Amino acid sequence: MMLTFSRRYITMGLLALLPMAGCDSFLDINDDPNRAAAVSSDALLSPIQVFTGTAHYELGLHTSLFAQQMAAFASGPQQFDRHIDVRSNRAWNMIYLNNLNNLDLLVKQASTEGSSHYVGIGKVLQALNLGLLADNWGAAPFSQAFQGAAEFTPAYDQEEQLYTTINKLLDDALVELKKPTSTLRPGADDLIYGVVKPGVTTAPTQAVQISRWIRAANALKARYAIHLVEKNGVAAANTALTFVAQAFTSNADDLEILHNDRNLNPWNREIAIGTTTGNFIIAPSLTLINLMNGLTYAGLVDPRLPFMADKGTSPDNYLGYKNGAGTGGNTNLTANTFYAKPASPLMMVTFSEMKFIEAEARFLANGGTRTSRGSTAQAYQAYLDGIRAHMDKLGVPSAQVQAYLTHPQVAVGAANLTLSLIMKEKLIALYLNPEAWVDVRRYDYSPAIYPTMELPTEHNPALNGQFIRRILYPESEAARNAAEVTKVTKGLAEKMWWDQ
Repeated sequence: MMLTFSRRYITMGLLALLPMAGCDSFLDINDDPNRAAAVSSDALLSPIQVFTGTAHYELGLHTSLFAQQMAAFASGPQQFDRHIDVRSNRAWNMIYLNNLNNLDLLVKQASTEGSSHYVGIGKVLQALNLGLLADNWGAAPFSQAFQGAAEFTPAYDQEEQLYTTINKLLDDALVELKKPTSTLRPGADDLIYGVVKPGVTTAPTQAVQISRWIRAANALKARYAIHLVEKNGVAAANTALTFVAQAFTSNADDLEILHNDRNLNPWNREIAIGTTTGNFIIAPSLTLINLMNGLTYAGLVDPRLPFMADKGTSPDNYLGYKNGAGTGGNTNLTANTFYAKPASPLMMVTFSEMKFIEAEARFLANGGTRTSRGSTAQAYQAYLDGIRAHMDKLGVPSAQVQAYLTHPQVAVGAANLTLSLIMKEKLIALYLNPEAWVDVRRYDYSPAIYPTMELPTEHNPALNGQFIRRILYPESEAARNAAEVTKVTKGLAEKMWWDQ
């Protein structure tokens, strides 16, 4: 079913007229009779969701290079691929201007009017956007942001504080979403769970819609818990398992933005279309493709390859591009792939991710290490379920799914399960998702976990052989809020709080 966006995209124009309240606020605070004084909660929600999806694309454009899912062409953004002066300015501005500013308005407005379900959804989206900031930049303004003229240079909350805020937002969201009454109730304005998904013929009921938001909040709780295994060990793994049990139960629960032939998936609009005009930017990486084409795992060819990379009419094997060099490959991200079709969903949090979180958490809770072999039957089943869920999502034929799942290098049995197998499959399933880079950093880019991963060609010499660990703040932010940015700025190779 085609989504109708006309009214909702008009709403985006209304949002642009709303006073901005954060560190990118306009300095002109005079009354403007042509500026919208208020926008209803249902009109606010749709564009916030669309821009949250687009922020994932903007970050994924860079983090997929660092996770070595993608590589830059010679004419593309190679300084980012080589870990040089990485900033992701568009993502930062979108998260603040389009998302968190308007989410602050949505939550406050919905709270005042007693629309508890909008409050709950708003807080889940606040947590998701705040997580993007915390996991890519580190410290960021939040507790003192969104005050408009009262505070143009808000202090930065440290990453640990942001994580506390994220979990509080999700706890509050669960309380609001479970309330039986809400003055306004989301419907088709909810572009994530209020719409008809592919393969379904009827719109979800309100109860189903809200139940999926409840599962999404728990899914994010599980995600942020597993991030802390370096700091909290088995306790973090067990916490993640608690929330996985309350999170997604199938691909139908995936937190994603749907698109259509008029409102294009950004991977199609920004990347795939360029491959038809010679405007190449990034393409599948040697590291990822070699995990799937039978080279790194001799004889194991992943049936997801044609859904993730397009080699056109080349009779040769699928080949990825060398990170930092932009050479050696024959594949592209085109409209023939699942991820870059015009109407493909942009996936942010998925059922397959939850299964891999479960597999990793059970493996660690059972005493597993980076080099150990063997775990529980439950961990092994979660690993297999994660693979199947991702393959089903892409539309891999069932016979090919079964052949892969029963291949000796995949169907190793619980006694031979390793973290490398779990994380290799999760890297594939989180293709183009910023979350993939979190995992790669948590496991220190280790070739023992991610075979063949190595520093990109012509790597930034200033990093002294260390991989990139964080993104730098935008120059505009440093100019506007110099004192605060100076306090929190760290080098590209300095580990995140959760990785120390």
